[in-house]
Amino acid sequence: MTSDTVGFLDILLLISFSSLFSLGGGNGPLAIIQDRWVNSGLLEPSLFSWALALGYLSPGPKAGFLSGIGYYMYGLPGALAAIIGIILPTLVGAGAVTYWFDRLQPVIKRISLPAGFVIAGMISAAAWNLAKPIALTPIEIGAILAIAIWVGWRSPEPAFIVLGAAGVGLAGWMLA
Repeated sequence: MTSDTVGFLDILLLISFSSLFSLGGGNGPLAIIQDRWVNSGLLEPSLFSWALALGYLSPGPKAGFLSGIGYYMYGLPGALAAIIGIILPTLVGAGAVTYWFDRLQPVIKRISLPAGFVIAGMISAAAWNLAKPIALTPIEIGAILAIAIWVGWRSPEPAFIVLGAAGVGLAGWMLA
């Protein structure tokens, strides 16, 4: 521990606040912790780096390093405060999403079919722009349309589509 001035509540609040910026990983709290505790001398830079390295090397979410920071700041209660600070915003966010998803489900059902056509149109436009310079023959265009109709009709497993496309590409490359 490097500080007697940072307590359980301080760690809990700072980690909870910084976890709000951690969409998709644990990198959000880095700048806040560095600014608040490392730059002010409350946490030694070497301990900050060590907790970060251990957290990134260990399995699990990247936010695991925060428990090490909490431990260095206030011992086991600090580690517990950090873990609660990681979990609390996630629970509140998940609860809010669940609440609003249930309320918005009729709207989502109403717009999902038209949205599917919009998405299909956007994908088709992007695919056409990518395929246009390739100069496909009418047979190749027909094969692509047949596969697109088959995919829309049967909804096969996406892995089979990718593996089939890779196999056709490999066969075409080997024959050329």
